[in-house]
Amino acid sequence: MIIKYCPRCKEHRQASKKLDLWRLPEVLVIHLKRFQYSRFMKNKLETYVNFPVDNLDLSAYISYGNDKPYRYMLYAISNHYGSTGGGHYTAFVHHGGDQWYDFDDSHVHPISKEKIKSASAYVLFYRRCFE
Repeated sequence: MIIKYCPRCKEHRQASKKLDLWRLPEVLVIHLKRFQYSRFMKNKLETYVNFPVDNLDLSAYISYGNDKPYRYMLYAISNHYGSTGGGHYTAFVHHGGDQWYDFDDSHVHPISKEKIKSASAYVLFYRRCFE
């Protein structure tokens, strides 16, 4: 519950916020919160997020003019390993079919689709499917 000051009635009241989506981009970038800062400490969050790979359907979230599907396919993942003081970044990139590649500095290796989801996923890159 959110309590906010109402400038009309000059009282503190329960408030709600609403966000309407009218259209979505061709490329969708989702940044997962992996770092938590407080007044006294910095922490890296290692929470596993089970994100969709093949069919992220956002059609239900379009408020107006929802006459076409808004489905997305994952095509890349940026990963972060390490702590807030330092770390290492890698990427998993889709190359058609079920073929994914692991980019780690100067090394590139195939990786199975089953291994691309991890608690190190940091930024997700989706491309809209046009049907």
